[in-house]
Amino acid sequence: MSAKLDLTVVSLYRVDGQDEAYLPGLFCAPAPRRAARGRGEDRLVLQLFAAPELGLSAEAQASLLQDMANGYFRTAGAVTSALREQVERLNTYLFQRNQGAPPAGAAQLSLMLLREERLTLAQCGPLHGFQLGKSIHHYYDAQGAGRGLGLGQHAQMRFYQFELHPGERLLSLAQLPASWNESTLADSEQAELHTLSQRLLEQAGQQLAAVLLEALPGPGSLQQVSAAQLRPQSPPPGAAADPPTPTVTTLSDTAPIQAQPLAGAWESLPTPEAQPTAAPAEPILAAPAAYSDPSQPEMAASTPISERLRDLSERFVPPLRQFLERILPEEPIFNLPPRVMGLIALLVPMAVVILVAVVYLQFGRQQLYVNYLERAQAAAAIATASGDAGEVRLAWEGVVYYAERAAHYEEDQAVAFELLGQANAALDEMDLIRRMEFNPILSQPLANDAQITRMVATNNEIYLLDSRSGNVLRLFLAGDGNLGRYQQDANFRCGPGQYGSFIVSELVDLALLPRGNAANAELIAMDANGNVLYCAQGQAPSAQTLTPPNNHWGRPRSLRIANGDLYILDPQSNAVWLYEGEDHAFGEAPRFFFGAEVPSLREVQDMAVNGRDIYLLSSDGRMVRCTLGTSVDNPTNCENPATYTDTRPGYGNGPQIEGANFEQVRISEPPQPAMYMLDPVARAVYRLSLTLSLDTQFRSLNDLPAGLATAFAVTPNRAILLAISNDVYIGFLPSE
Repeated sequence: MSAKLDLTVVSLYRVDGQDEAYLPGLFCAPAPRRAARGRGEDRLVLQLFAAPELGLSAEAQASLLQDMANGYFRTAGAVTSALREQVERLNTYLFQRNQGAPPAGAAQLSLMLLREERLTLAQCGPLHGFQLGKSIHHYYDAQGAGRGLGLGQHAQMRFYQFELHPGERLLSLAQLPASWNESTLADSEQAELHTLSQRLLEQAGQQLAAVLLEALPGPGSLQQVSAAQLRPQSPPPGAAADPPTPTVTTLSDTAPIQAQPLAGAWESLPTPEAQPTAAPAEPILAAPAAYSDPSQPEMAASTPISERLRDLSERFVPPLRQFLERILPEEPIFNLPPRVMGLIALLVPMAVVILVAVVYLQFGRQQLYVNYLERAQAAAAIATASGDAGEVRLAWEGVVYYAERAAHYEEDQAVAFELLGQANAALDEMDLIRRMEFNPILSQPLANDAQITRMVATNNEIYLLDSRSGNVLRLFLAGDGNLGRYQQDANFRCGPGQYGSFIVSELVDLALLPRGNAANAELIAMDANGNVLYCAQGQAPSAQTLTPPNNHWGRPRSLRIANGDLYILDPQSNAVWLYEGEDHAFGEAPRFFFGAEVPSLREVQDMAVNGRDIYLLSSDGRMVRCTLGTSVDNPTNCENPATYTDTRPGYGNGPQIEGANFEQVRISEPPQPAMYMLDPVARAVYRLSLTLSLDTQFRSLNDLPAGLATAFAVTPNRAILLAISNDVYIGFLPSE
């Protein structure tokens, strides 16, 4: 189970060489008490860069972002879907503002969502994100993130997802200062927060609008400060020095940072117009009137209801007062104290107003239900009649949007749910989604702190790599057929320790071995130093140190067994090493897989092998596909990046699959091998051909517990296994 983190958000805002405390367009939101299911632990940070042509004041930006945050925390389901829905709402509003008022202005938006240690970064527009840890990762995709919001009817977004470990920082900005260089971000993890903030401001020159996030161990708090608040204050002469606020702890014993070159990354955006330097005294909770467009009837309805209540009060309260004056005698029949008479005079008008308000609100809810239902039915009619794929998709999405809101205002939800089911089925078909039921397989869940990051499986056994302990866990089937449950093998041993003269550290990956191998082992596992363990049920593991490459190991990350050979991925040394084995014993020196042309492997996080082909998956979802060469005349050649084929309506071929956040890749066994890729955010498994043509998305039909899918496997008998938190779920692939 992931640890909680405290999140500190630092605004870095410099205008004409002067540092300002308030950054317009920055909004931080912890989860409210009554958040939707699965949203209770989320912390949301929004950063809006609005072009001057849009004419959005600082107050208007704060109002729009508050409305987006409220909408996100009210929306259940996948994180990416909920964020996309709010971005589409904002895009619609900005697009309407741009109509008939050239020149059109765009807005760039960065959305940063932290849940435990997993950070989801979404970019709308060519924004820059830097993960500052032991190494520096640059998240930037001008093509995938689009031009920004307000320029078209639909928003274009680019999602990234990664672990934000304690002590790491995230820097987000729209325009890279020309005066920044590699040294600007060097040693970012080791520098104290106020020191790093001041360095970024001082080296930026005259202008900077950026946000710096720091994650530290804690109960899960969210705090926003300016760079000035981080500076240690000098006490007056003779006064005791107060400790600086906030107190920032740093991690020690960290490896030097290998800064990636920043040259060539300085694409600029229009600099946002300088806004007032003082923040509004109170948060603006309501969106501007222009944001209450017809596509948001509940927003538009709140104003008429308030006006109607005021009219009712003005109409009914004065006549009621006159009526009471007429019927009450001048001399009291009962000797009522003046205090009681005053209370009656106060409560009777209030009761009347409350009664009228309740009646009116009930009528208003019914009217909202009718409005939403009519819009959903109209959108369904368009979807059925239209022949344009893009229009059909948009119409069905409209049905989902309006039908969900109609169901919110009516107890009898049958009609709305019927429309919702029809729309979801149509969208699933367009998106190549097939639903399958996933059920837990364990009689008793794993330890609460288990963090499963790798998984391999046969039809009866499952091996899990727990990254918290570095051990491999074995599960075995304790029942028959699809109803069987798995139990953990308490006697299985496969983990770090001293084996004779070998010291094996925490394991990082594992692979199955064919039965009957020389080591009589069921699997092989590897640590980050090039040591491997052969493990099997009922016997002690045996260790072996692989012969290191000539230039030594960097930090091996992944291993695969194919055709009796062992493949080792080492992104730090930018290499894939091939050990040609004899009966799965790998005693010889490795062969460098690539030829003269070597792709960059710094961002590669997983690998799959099929025959002579190797597939390398990067953190941004791009794939490098290489075919092993047979001789000097026939060297290894690579397609970098490889092209995905996406036949879904409204999508196109390219180096990425839009909307997907891939983290792991596997290739199923013959006779019909296929590629399977895990999207941990959507808890979806994508199936592709070995030529990277999208075939199907497999998603859960039933509700799964909150959390990311941290590992997956595909069994020989066509079952998909998903690890979520400390449990494992199984779903059986439908027959073709």
